[in-house]
Amino acid sequence: MKEKQTIPAIGIPNTREIDRMVKDMGRRVMIIGRDQRTFAGVGHPAARLHLVVGLMIGLLLLLLGVIGYGL
Repeated sequence: MKEKQTIPAIGIPNTREIDRMVKDMGRRVMIIGRDQRTFAGVGHPAARLHLVVGLMIGLLLLLLGVIGYGL
């Protein structure tokens, strides 16, 4: 009697569906990891130049702010 009262989606899990979801999730994680490595951009010379120049400008502005504040 209790088996008929359970919600079908919460009943016995479909192992094939769970396996498919796990494989799909693993594939997505691999794709996201590859995309993050591909588009990290630090290996690209122009991106590295922009990163270094941006950090130097930020440091310069920080130092000017500290000097201007009087510390």
